[in-house]
Amino acid sequence: MSDFFKNKKVLITGAASGIGKALLIQLLEKGAEVYAVDISDLGLEKLRQDFSEIKTKQVDLAVKGANDLITEWLDQNNFQIDLVIANAGKAEYGPAKTQNWKEMDALFQLNTFSPIELGMKLQERQASCHHVIIASAMSYWAVPGYSLYAATKSALLQWARTVWSEGGQQLTLVFPIATATAFFDHAGKNIPKAFPIQDPTTVARRILRGLEKGKKRIFPSRLFFMMRLMNRVIPIILPIYHWMELEKLRRWVKNKANSE
Repeated sequence: MSDFFKNKKVLITGAASGIGKALLIQLLEKGAEVYAVDISDLGLEKLRQDFSEIKTKQVDLAVKGANDLITEWLDQNNFQIDLVIANAGKAEYGPAKTQNWKEMDALFQLNTFSPIELGMKLQERQASCHHVIIASAMSYWAVPGYSLYAATKSALLQWARTVWSEGGQQLTLVFPIATATAFFDHAGKNIPKAFPIQDPTTVARRILRGLEKGKKRIFPSRLFFMMRLMNRVIPIILPIYHWMELEKLRRWVKNKANSE
């Protein structure tokens, strides 16, 4: 087993479930010290019961100023962070014309502004801190039903491209596909999962492997990576994919209307 993460101090947001929890477990197995941040008190309490060695902080990252609470907590306890994985996020599902635009500020705060700001703040404290943001495959490929969510994730990619163009080396973006967690369930009732789907344990393992290799962009799904490459040669793949996902959206809208 690689010693890359041994004794590294790693802060993870959205650490109580899904990809965040899978990362936490695997990092502990690799000898890292983990600092877990999440909105859920119950989720953090369960983590403390299962992993007594971790340190936890409850914060709602959809609220402006939440990152200040994290840095104050770190400063008060003299915690230094070598690696921050900004994983917390939320999805919205539905036709673009019916998405929750009234909550757009909170969604951008959680998915876009907070992960950018947190990494920048931690690098001010410790220049060597590596900044990782869990973006989405939707940063590259549009999926019908996710207009607002995709906007928050694609903004991260363009920001990162600019940072890299300025010589920024301490930044990695991850582009997972849909994962088999409750994450997308929070986007809407009985929403269809976008194809393809991956389990969070595999996603976490490939993220850590990519970080060990020093990658700036990490694609946990080899299938998605190949689909993107193939679409450059056979540009009908993406239109077919859009048609498939649009049919799912139409059925979901119809079922929702019939149940109301």
